[in-house]
Amino acid sequence: MIAYVLLVVQPFPIMHDYPEWMYQGHIVHALFTDSNAALTQRFEWIAAPVPNAISQVAIGALNYFVKPVVAGQLWLGIYFLLALLTGFFAFKSHRFGGAMQWLFTVTIAFGPGFWNGYINFQFGLMLLALFVVGGWCRSMVWVFLFSILIYFSHASVFAAFVCYVILNEWLSDRRWGIAVAILPSLGLLLWYSGTKLLAGGDQNIGLGSISEWVQYKLYTLAKQGPFHNFIRPDGESLLANAGALYQFGFFVNFIVAGLAGLWLMFIFWCQIVNHSTNDLPAGRASTPMGMSVVGTVLVMIVFWLIAGKNSFGVVNLGERFLIVGLMLLILTAECPTWVRRTWLGLCGLVGVVTLGSLIAVTQFAEQRYAVQRSGDSTGLAGFVDDIYKSSRHKYFNHRLFIYADLGQYLSDSSQFATPPPVDHESSIVRNTQR
Repeated sequence: MIAYVLLVVQPFPIMHDYPEWMYQGHIVHALFTDSNAALTQRFEWIAAPVPNAISQVAIGALNYFVKPVVAGQLWLGIYFLLALLTGFFAFKSHRFGGAMQWLFTVTIAFGPGFWNGYINFQFGLMLLALFVVGGWCRSMVWVFLFSILIYFSHASVFAAFVCYVILNEWLSDRRWGIAVAILPSLGLLLWYSGTKLLAGGDQNIGLGSISEWVQYKLYTLAKQGPFHNFIRPDGESLLANAGALYQFGFFVNFIVAGLAGLWLMFIFWCQIVNHSTNDLPAGRASTPMGMSVVGTVLVMIVFWLIAGKNSFGVVNLGERFLIVGLMLLILTAECPTWVRRTWLGLCGLVGVVTLGSLIAVTQFAEQRYAVQRSGDSTGLAGFVDDIYKSSRHKYFNHRLFIYADLGQYLSDSSQFATPPPVDHESSIVRNTQR
């Protein structure tokens, strides 16, 4: 709640991508109402059911009642409440409830995906968590509803949802009914994928060389730790003058990544010894860790390994699969005592550092990066590189002010003669004047 208050008292929530999703919600509202000629003349709908759409539509709907920034703040508040309720519901009967809920909060609900502003992805995670712990896989109605909601949240979470449902119901007498319930969302995926292929969408997996692949995978694994650093508007690290603190957080993240690896090996060792995943020690009695979870986690690990930095036009797609797999483990598998205690201690220490950093970085909310941003989306990569040229710390960072121009536009749109561009390829609107 402290983090939410710190974010909403700013001129706009400073969360990397989030100002862009707020801006796209504002565009959605303009296209619905035809109320802003500067926007309606510049943007049009993408004629396909885009998976990454739930927040833009919701924020656009809220724009009917409140100003654009307030709409973004309200939607962010809804996410905070959903995340807290999900954690409580998931771990209320867990014998290590408080400990595992803290891990869930730090690494999943308010982990790197949150600070990167991946709000659609984060909503998808919470919806999948509720579906798994609620045991709603047995109902055609719930499978249908969750499949539609998760599809419009994020494709990576939807992939995990489909995998989990198939593995869970494959041998049950309900399988054909469940298959019917999930078919509409799969049809939406085929529609979107076909439209993107016909339009010549990016089909590059983006693996790079072997050395680049190894470095990137190790880094994305370590990113799931509790340490988060922020880049100031001048391009320098917030902890530039606290090198020891940065190094401490840096190594903690790699230690946490190692603990996660040991935990995964423990789970599969139990499977080998017991010859059945049904005999695995379950973290929550009503959510036993069976083949559906183990199989889904394995699929997520494979997808993580084969996805590059920019796969099919989606940045950090592999990392999203990794986060989904980690979340399923936290929700369903018992963590060895020594791993859990070490993990909790490290997360507790570094969580204080992250909160302190957030308090310190909010003073820059009204500023933009000193580096001048290119006027179109193709200049974004160069813009990011220019920001990092000023920083002594290049890892575990979040560039919270990278879309400050969009946040300021929403705060006072009169300062712009023309609306800023839209950068994300997965947006539900298209800039017609590029």
